[in-house]
Amino acid sequence: MLWTLRPPRPWSLPCRPPHRSFSFTLNRRLSRAVAENVSKPPSFREQLAKAKQLPSFTDAVRKVPVRNQILFVVAGTAGALALGAHLTNYELVKWWTYIISMPQDAGIHRERPPTSEELIRARYFAFGRQLQSSLATLKTSMEQLPDTLKIMAVWSYVQVFQPILNASEGKRMCWVIGALNCAVWVAWRVPRWNALMMRSFTHNPLSGKSYTLLTSIFSHENFFHLLFNCMALASFGSAASQQLTIQQKKVEEQRGVLSEPTPKWHVLAFFVSAGLFAGLVSHVAYARWLYPKRIASLKSSGTPANALRSGSPAATAAREGQHSLGSSGAIYATFAITALGFPDAEITFIIPPWFPINIWTGFCTLLSIDLLGVIRGWKIFDHYAHLGGAAFGAFWYAYGAKIWYELRSWDLPVVFYLHGNKLKRALDPPSS
Repeated sequence: MLWTLRPPRPWSLPCRPPHRSFSFTLNRRLSRAVAENVSKPPSFREQLAKAKQLPSFTDAVRKVPVRNQILFVVAGTAGALALGAHLTNYELVKWWTYIISMPQDAGIHRERPPTSEELIRARYFAFGRQLQSSLATLKTSMEQLPDTLKIMAVWSYVQVFQPILNASEGKRMCWVIGALNCAVWVAWRVPRWNALMMRSFTHNPLSGKSYTLLTSIFSHENFFHLLFNCMALASFGSAASQQLTIQQKKVEEQRGVLSEPTPKWHVLAFFVSAGLFAGLVSHVAYARWLYPKRIASLKSSGTPANALRSGSPAATAAREGQHSLGSSGAIYATFAITALGFPDAEITFIIPPWFPINIWTGFCTLLSIDLLGVIRGWKIFDHYAHLGGAAFGAFWYAYGAKIWYELRSWDLPVVFYLHGNKLKRALDPPSS
């Protein structure tokens, strides 16, 4: 280990670093620059002046929209009526072709179009033959079963389908609407769908949604609500269908024959349009009167701006809005047409009094109850929707047949262009 014997070098660095003072003297130029860049904190008055003013209670509450709902109802009504007119004209072309192809026609309807009665008769017999064919198929499939079961099955088939065959086209459409209402009611019974049904099948003006004005027409959460509406629809809907046919014939006498093979599409378009209009009346009434009235009552009570967050009944009602559903508005429209078209008819309510009364008297009584409910602010029923449906029914009774006739006249060339090839070939005279 020779390297340990070397003497220490005199020029080697010491083990400890030299002592240094940690004191720091601020440069005068640096202190001046720092002092110029540091902003002076604002005073309390300056901060108070810059503070943003909080909105008042009335300004903090948002307004309920109505523009999109009005546009949706206008577009939905126009679409429903246009589609109904198109489907009716399509049925005309289809059954006109069917009648010409029948051997017993003998070219009669090549010279003139069939009347509405001839088209309805052809549809009736064609539907009857279809039911008879289904019954024959059912009997063939039950050949191996005992005779008792065969008789019971045939009897059940006749009991179900004979009333359907005898019913008018308008009443069948009312049954279809009632079946759709029942299907939506069954969906309400599924617990995991309750949130979806409440969100998409009830109309709440505070939600800002527009499509629920349509879906809520076919929605019933309560069984008795569904039962009463379906019974009223089956009764007044059938009578309204007959009145629409009568009004259509009066317009044909004035403007020319435009045969209608079935009134079911007219009934469906009228039902949807009336339901949309009734829902819109209820929406506008809530947005422009009921909701501002509730907000004004909260403001007058001296509550602070966050009163909507409290748990009071008024605050809860103003915060959550109202959920409306059901086809009562559309049924009121059918009731109005029936009362105006058959003023001497008698009806019997399913609620007291049970004795027969004049339909016009009953209709005016229900309207009076709804008007009283609007004035007194009753919340059991949607009185605004009832009055809106009745107003739409009265309007359609006065002008609906003319509007329907014009829509079908405008759409007829389109239907012949799209679906009239078979009819054109059938109308061509046979080559000799």
